[in-house]
Amino acid sequence: METLGDKIKQLRSKLTQEELASILQVDRSTLASWEINRREPDIRTLCRLAALFKVSVDWLVGYTPDPGHSSEAGTGLLQENATHYQTVEDAAWHKVIDTAKYYGLKPDNVLQLIEVNAKIVLAVNPPAKKRTP
Repeated sequence: METLGDKIKQLRSKLTQEELASILQVDRSTLASWEINRREPDIRTLCRLAALFKVSVDWLVGYTPDPGHSSEAGTGLLQENATHYQTVEDAAWHKVIDTAKYYGLKPDNVLQLIEVNAKIVLAVNPPAKKRTP
């Protein structure tokens, strides 16, 4: 089974650890520790990774399979003029951004609301524990 670290490493295949760490504004050593499953990114960083690579947070953390992932998914956001496709997640993010702009919310406030929402969802509906043989 693919771990979160495996997925991060696979997604950044066209980037160095230094490049992705710079984009995410974290130390390269922090990114390296995620890739070897020594540590896990916080919810804010998971959201940024998902948006950057056009995958769902659910897929990153292993809750759902990712039906449309390809090894080139990460290059789309990095190339300004690339218009691969618009996923349901993209449309949802645009709604969130538009609503935030309408109400004058700052991006940090929106991320805080998403973090709180994610914590509530996990508290109400915790993920099933994985069995190890």
